[in-house]
Amino acid sequence: MCILLVWGFMGLMTSGCGSFIFNGGPTTAQNVFCWKARTGKTAITYYLEHCFPKFAFPLHPQLLVPDTIQIPIEDLRDSRQKPFKTLMSCLRRALTDEALSFWVAKSFVGFTNFPSSLTRERNFIEDFDFDGRFLKFLEDAYTSLNSGNEKDWLKQMSKSKEILSEADGLANKHGLQAILMIDRIDEAWDGSDKSVLFLMALMHACIEISSQATFFRPLLFLRENIFERVRQIDNEFSRLETCVISLDWSKELLLELVERRLNLPFNTRLPLGGETWDYFFESTPTFSSREKVFVYCQERPRDILTYCTFAVESAQAHLRPRVTLEDLEEAKRRFSQSRLKDLGDEYSENYPQIQIVLSRFYGLGKEYTVSGVDALIKKLLVDQEVQRFCQSWIYLYVSPEKFIEILYNVGFWGIRNEAEVEFRSMGVRSTNPPKITGNTRVVVHPSYVDALNLQDAIVADLSHELSLKEEGIIIDFPQEYSMDGYQSKLEQLSVDLKSLEKGRPGQSKFEDIVGEVIRLCFYRSLVNVETKVREVDGTIIRDWVASNVSNAGFWERVRSRYQAVQVIWECKNYDDLKADDFHQAAYYMSRSGGKFVALVFRGDIKNHYFDHIKRISLETDGIVLLITEKDLMVFLRQSLNGKVKEAHIQGIYDKTIRQIS
Repeated sequence: MCILLVWGFMGLMTSGCGSFIFNGGPTTAQNVFCWKARTGKTAITYYLEHCFPKFAFPLHPQLLVPDTIQIPIEDLRDSRQKPFKTLMSCLRRALTDEALSFWVAKSFVGFTNFPSSLTRERNFIEDFDFDGRFLKFLEDAYTSLNSGNEKDWLKQMSKSKEILSEADGLANKHGLQAILMIDRIDEAWDGSDKSVLFLMALMHACIEISSQATFFRPLLFLRENIFERVRQIDNEFSRLETCVISLDWSKELLLELVERRLNLPFNTRLPLGGETWDYFFESTPTFSSREKVFVYCQERPRDILTYCTFAVESAQAHLRPRVTLEDLEEAKRRFSQSRLKDLGDEYSENYPQIQIVLSRFYGLGKEYTVSGVDALIKKLLVDQEVQRFCQSWIYLYVSPEKFIEILYNVGFWGIRNEAEVEFRSMGVRSTNPPKITGNTRVVVHPSYVDALNLQDAIVADLSHELSLKEEGIIIDFPQEYSMDGYQSKLEQLSVDLKSLEKGRPGQSKFEDIVGEVIRLCFYRSLVNVETKVREVDGTIIRDWVASNVSNAGFWERVRSRYQAVQVIWECKNYDDLKADDFHQAAYYMSRSGGKFVALVFRGDIKNHYFDHIKRISLETDGIVLLITEKDLMVFLRQSLNGKVKEAHIQGIYDKTIRQIS
């Protein structure tokens, strides 16, 4: 377990892989930090919210890049020009209003305490969430900019600074602070260049807020691969780079992380520092199980915990009192398959469907010469699925040097230097691989060898008759779909949802779209999806019901907590929910089917909706989860990119629980 001294308190971190922009803190001066490391960024948000319930609150933007405003990408590339400054100003104002909204919701301050300039902001604070507020500011500002009305544009830019200044004065007067934790950015964007530019503006807005206000510290949590894309395009990246520090896990801290997990169920706990590990894991004088696990997992905390979990489960299955060397070997294949899936998911925003390229290594060799890499690239470029689903990036890396670089950067390949193999280190270090020459050999990392069934061979060439395989790899789809059909269906659903008319005329079509989203985006956990399901007496008709068969993750927790063996989805093709909609959802809950209902609608979530959910929770011990149209688009976009995580719907659930608890 990692311990970090931040803001004058000891912060206890947990496992994971992530990064965040970290702007100062309540008791520090004006320092601005960026923490990019394998620390479990979402776990950190939970911990900070627990430690500072009066100051810390999360924000998960759903509309960071709005489709309704057409801003040419080239206009945003220079951070010193008006379009980018406009975007940054709108974000700064929307973030400031988010802090004011938090104070009002917590009754720390009322609108009667607001100075006149902030009182005029009341409508945006009360009636808009962050996404709606940002969209409104952006529409007004760009209308002024594009029409050439410089006077109005300057007025709006000044308004943003004025609100931040007035909020700072209000905070100092009443002793208020705000720690805004901006997380799960990758769920709200499509990985395009435009998305990166909007993210870049958000980073600069966070830095400006930190430098101009003493009460407000926005923390922007990012995965490393997303941060690297900003590094590549920001012409003022030095402003961000001077705010970056690296937090790496040492072997001692990794060992303590595992040992604390092993000790957790016991009242009397073994000493840390190696004794606990040696008690649970077998080693020999010539073989260190600890070293094997740490090296095999590249010293990544989440991977180490996953590998150890698989090994412990193997030992339990064989009724062994300790994890033996056989258990470690048995866990390798299971871990290798898990790690390969995670790799494709982790870089889906940078390289959509990269798992298709990785799957083509199946059954080949562990090492490649430059000529072998060149032969592999030629086969990939004539592969129809690679052409269809990886065309947005694969043609940028057709030279062996570029292809080696990309797979080195994602951690799949290492570069052999004489007898040693150098894999990319984690953290905020250079992603450039060692120098590549004609004699260079690349090596697949051992953690992917078992999943890909690689041979102990050096690939120098591939015959023309050889077909690349993909048996048993990481790509799975609903049974009735091929890869091409699955992608086409998801794309069509996205188009249909955007163009669908709201209200009664489009109700039936909206229900059909929601049903397809359930089938195509949650097919690993929800099966036997059925529409218009009636009770035996015919008095209750539910739009969609799906059987919950998940044995892990979000849906498994839903089944355990709410006895939701059946998940009910109710669809409303309009923006504003009414009290009757919540009564209807509560009526669907039962002891036999479960007490979990997903209520899908077209608008934005309003604060008073949580009053209804809280009442239902108190009366039935159930939960109504609100799913918006923007959430449906996120599910579709993630499935298009090959992302299989449940973090987005987990985030919706977490927000709901926090609002009603």
